[in-house]
Amino acid sequence: MNCGTPTNDIYSIGCVATGFSPSSITFKWTDSSESPLTDFVQYPSVQSGGAYIGVSQLRVSKNEWGKSEYFRCSVEHPGGKKTTVINKQPVSVSLLSAPIGNTQYLMCMIEDLAVVEVTVTWKKNDKEVEGPTPTVGLQPSGLYSASSLLKVNNTDWNNKVKYSCVVQHQGQNPTIKTISKTEPLTVTLNPPSVKKVFLDNQAVLDCVIAGTDQNTVAGTTITWQVNGKDETEKIVESKDNLNSRVSTLTIDQTRWTNVNKVQCSAKKSGEVTPVIQDISFTKGSRAPSVSVHLLPEEDTKKEGDVTLVCLVVSPSLCDVYIMWKEDRSEYQDGVTSPPQKTPEGNYSVTSVFTIKKNKWEGNSVFTCAVKHGLDNNTAPQERSVSKSMANILLTEPEAGFALSCTDNVEDEFGSLWSTTSSFIILFLLSLTYSTVLSLVKVLTPLILRDCRLLMKAIGSCKVTILNKIIIYEVFN
Repeated sequence: MNCGTPTNDIYSIGCVATGFSPSSITFKWTDSSESPLTDFVQYPSVQSGGAYIGVSQLRVSKNEWGKSEYFRCSVEHPGGKKTTVINKQPVSVSLLSAPIGNTQYLMCMIEDLAVVEVTVTWKKNDKEVEGPTPTVGLQPSGLYSASSLLKVNNTDWNNKVKYSCVVQHQGQNPTIKTISKTEPLTVTLNPPSVKKVFLDNQAVLDCVIAGTDQNTVAGTTITWQVNGKDETEKIVESKDNLNSRVSTLTIDQTRWTNVNKVQCSAKKSGEVTPVIQDISFTKGSRAPSVSVHLLPEEDTKKEGDVTLVCLVVSPSLCDVYIMWKEDRSEYQDGVTSPPQKTPEGNYSVTSVFTIKKNKWEGNSVFTCAVKHGLDNNTAPQERSVSKSMANILLTEPEAGFALSCTDNVEDEFGSLWSTTSSFIILFLLSLTYSTVLSLVKVLTPLILRDCRLLMKAIGSCKVTILNKIIIYEVFN
């Protein structure tokens, strides 16, 4: 240990031995070249409990201190011999830039000084310039810190003139930090990959750092925060190209359900203010509902295609991840829209999936799979549809199923119907077709026929079978 501020260019170093018995002990000192040092004091051993403590203090001239990289203290005792190396206390130097009004200031920060004495020299393009005397203060650790502030001409700074802060302390080799104006830096934080959420049950976020200057990009420090706390685990960095870097953060799904905000920060070397990008995630209040719809053939843009639409509705805004699959094949991406608020106050997300008509005719089963912010289960919420199901939207057996019908046939019989007769017919139809859920496929053609009749008379119709009861809804 360094024993304090040098006096008359003499440094003091201490060596402490503890927990030995009997009390006889011998200290020896050498420098980094193994040359013995003799200007030291060995104090009598002091008993503490059932063992002893020994202390030795070495005096080193400024010349010896500057030449030796380290000092070695050896202790010889009847119980054995031990050696320790005492390194010179390294100092931490950082050079920062900050604009104040129309002027640029450079601040050289020095920390972990063992003694008060420190020399700071400023250079402009390797030529020494006049700078202020550093200000020194005591840190809570007992070490010292210092700072030196240099005012810079804006013209020189904009022309990318190099400025250097040279720090000399305790005869060590000087520490040099150099800074100049850097090019702008862009930070892009990409949301989690939907495929990773589904296939690997984890959220993977990429933070892309890009700039025109390669040195600026290479010298940038990238940090992550999750819910306002620093994140250091499961972070992998890669180089996209010479002008960009990618930092990837991975969060498992169990933890992801509790994540509300992720932040990526990029701080250029020598600058105080980082470039920050963040993404907020809303988990919602309860699980959303999921349904699959077949787009009418006349609304399909390309002939020979069939378009399926997965509709996810939630009473509150929440993060939703949607993918599709055919039969038991791998998940595929659809075209998913951002959340939209409905007139009823709910939030809806749609995903469009286009398939070839021959696959639809071949009775393949197409599934919309949904994961949302509240769900920490690995299995997604799924809804399936096929031509043989007659556009029935499958849900759990207890919940029944919904059948949607739409038609643009001209209202030929509209004048024959009134609101009262509509409800009478609906009631009679409900009594006629009330049945158990196992007969759904048998009744489907009849339900479709009745639904079409009602559409011609009224406008549109929706049929729902719930707990063995058929419910007809009509819309004028």
